[in-house]
Amino acid sequence: MAKFALPGWLRTAGFAALALFLLYFAFQGVDLNAVWESAQEAKWGYIGLSVALGYIAILSRGQRWTYVLKYLGYPTTLWRAVHATGVGYLVNLAIPRAGEVARATALNRADKTPVNVLIGTILIERTIDLLMMAGLLGLAFLSASEELSSLIALTQSETDPQAGPGIPWFKLFLGLLSIGALIAWLCRARIQASPFYAKVRDFLKGMLEGIKAVGQLPNKWAFWAHTFFIWGCYYAMVYVCFYALPFTADVTPAQGLFVMMAASLGILIPVPGGVGAYHYLVAMALVVLGLPYAQGLAFATIVHAAQAIMLMSSGVIGLIGLSARKSPDNVHGQD
Repeated sequence: MAKFALPGWLRTAGFAALALFLLYFAFQGVDLNAVWESAQEAKWGYIGLSVALGYIAILSRGQRWTYVLKYLGYPTTLWRAVHATGVGYLVNLAIPRAGEVARATALNRADKTPVNVLIGTILIERTIDLLMMAGLLGLAFLSASEELSSLIALTQSETDPQAGPGIPWFKLFLGLLSIGALIAWLCRARIQASPFYAKVRDFLKGMLEGIKAVGQLPNKWAFWAHTFFIWGCYYAMVYVCFYALPFTADVTPAQGLFVMMAASLGILIPVPGGVGAYHYLVAMALVVLGLPYAQGLAFATIVHAAQAIMLMSSGVIGLIGLSARKSPDNVHGQD
């Protein structure tokens, strides 16, 4: 049977259309003048600090990557790992989930490390990141359970000029999940025999093996230190932005973690750079904390724009850096 796959341009166009829809959804019925007036109150020094923290996290992520590659017998330099990571983030801004492949391809072209090895190391990172996000989500639930409950309820409410737009997403999610589970049960034999099932099984197996591999690293404590440092930078780069605007300056550290988790959930939605989803969820999280929706959108727009500029800059720097640092004496072998 012929294998059907959507053309790359069609998937990209679909992601872009979804991003535009979510952006429209986030800003519908909002007084844009109110958002602009709120944004003009920003203290840009704090925004600059947030951008710097974001790039420091990329530096740390690159260093952590070198530990895994060295253990596998494919050592690389810090700057090659950092530049390839920046290229991956740049591509992710345009095509969701394509950054991992672009990151592996970028380092392969610079060092000739096999792409399948690089994809495996990136899978290890993503597994650890998912565990960290789950842990922080649990911590946010413990420290701000009322706020999380309010956010879930508020995002499902009817559109309100002060609270922002709502959609019964939780009911839709449960409905789709129930239908999907029923179809999976009825077609379980065909699903288990399909290539997709084998890919999912291999993916989960790879995640488990990746976690085991981290425990075998000779410098595993340095790996975990960088992991906690990276996520500390992620938290700090959001939290310092609260001081950039007068109406968010009183946000507590626990509330900051709550907003960060809302931002992380927005980034997880497969649209370029989390556009629209990020704006909506962060704005609604600030509504839960007592701010008008327009002020929440102003904060979300400024922070998202700053992070996007940082990621684009790191990607451009990465492309230039990898082109300048190619050398024939640093070749590990063909993939």
